[in-house]
Amino acid sequence: MAKEPFFASRTEGEKASAGRDVEAAEGAHKALELVALRGTEVLGVRHVLEGGACWIGQAPDTLARIPTAEYGGQAIAVAEVREGQFTLHVPPRARGRTHGKDGLGRLVMGPVSLEVEEGDRAVIVLGPVQIRARLVAIEATGKERVRIPSETRRLLTVMGALYVTALALCAAIAPARPEPLPQGAIRRAIATVTETLASVNATHRLDGP
Repeated sequence: MAKEPFFASRTEGEKASAGRDVEAAEGAHKALELVALRGTEVLGVRHVLEGGACWIGQAPDTLARIPTAEYGGQAIAVAEVREGQFTLHVPPRARGRTHGKDGLGRLVMGPVSLEVEEGDRAVIVLGPVQIRARLVAIEATGKERVRIPSETRRLLTVMGALYVTALALCAAIAPARPEPLPQGAIRRAIATVTETLASVNATHRLDGP
């Protein structure tokens, strides 16, 4: 009997790392990864977490919209995760195969449910479509909280207090009724700044090579 492409395509490196898919990410969430393939075409990918399920056929969030008339004609739940158990459901008249981390393979015919453990590989064969399953580690996607050192927090507090004090002093010394600027004051200020910049540039040219 010919080997299933899922298992025949595994390289030696993949075999060596088969048991580290979940262990590599300490503290991450375990998920049942499902990949639907038709030949080399990827039809869909799902990661099922605790309390979730994965469907094929005509379902709202289906893994693959494939014909299911041969397997009952309804949407089929092919996987679910309940109370820490990762289960793969092989539909009636479909074939399944598991390959454990101990190197032993197992062929089954549906309907049957298979528990997928760390290091296992499993596949459901639905005509030309294969659904591959394994456990993976999913990193948390929430934003990490940035920790600010206590010295930085104190410095920011002092700077904020100084800023508020400066605003209060400015409000205290500001005149109650602002007076208009003398005529030509803005023009004289611009001229003074221009002369200062010209002097600085001239000094820089003299000091240069």
